[in-house]
Amino acid sequence: MARPKTLSKKHPLIPRTHSLTEDTNTILQRLSQDASDALGWTVGGSAIVRSLLRYADQQPPTWAATALHPLIEREIANGTFWGSKKK
Repeated sequence: MARPKTLSKKHPLIPRTHSLTEDTNTILQRLSQDASDALGWTVGGSAIVRSLLRYADQQPPTWAATALHPLIEREIANGTFWGSKKK
């Protein structure tokens, strides 16, 4: 009989919902499959997103301005961003 998965009480998971376009979903699936193939474990999209967030957090403060913010601006320009301009 399989045992249920136990979650770390130190790091409880908080369910979130994210909207993806078809092409970004394809990228997420590819990253998940590549990680699964390399690590020998089934790697879900949530693990990929958490890892990318941790990676971003390890970068110097200027990294977000030079690497991440232009990608966010592209999302806004493409109309795939929900939110409003700060006043």
